[in-house]
Amino acid sequence: MARGGNPNPRPPSSGGIPSGESLWLPSHYGRDVKAKGGLDKTVFWNVSDVLDFIFPKKYQPTYHAVSCKLMDLILTKGYVGKKDIGKFMKDNAVSKSTLENKVIPKLVRLGLLKREREFKAGLGKGRGLVLSESLTFTAYLDRVGFAWNMLVSTARKRKQDDAMEGQQLTL
Repeated sequence: MARGGNPNPRPPSSGGIPSGESLWLPSHYGRDVKAKGGLDKTVFWNVSDVLDFIFPKKYQPTYHAVSCKLMDLILTKGYVGKKDIGKFMKDNAVSKSTLENKVIPKLVRLGLLKREREFKAGLGKGRGLVLSESLTFTAYLDRVGFAWNMLVSTARKRKQDDAMEGQQLTL
């Protein structure tokens, strides 16, 4: 060991999944999903239940609370602008850093929010942020689910066809 070196060096980062691009998916048969009513599509999940997969309440309680309040506001109004966002931060004692660096970017990346800029004549600086609800999240997860459904259905059909073919050969 070189003189003055670190006797306990920290290993390099694993380069795991970035938290800003991840979903929390607890086991579908576990207590976290059962507490929401399970996977039964006739049981209503509220904003908090849905956002628990994005900002898990037990792991990220602050981000969860902020995202729930923000989404409730946006779903009620349809969209919010710069003034609404400022009032929201003041009324809920939310830091600009938390909202603009953590909550909004993740909700936009995952497709729950659409982020645009206010339109102003004479394109210049200071065009405020406008946030509105988005169904991209739904389309994204539907597409993943549909692809898996097709893969499983195709595999099952092939097994069934192979079994039928095997029966015909033995006759």
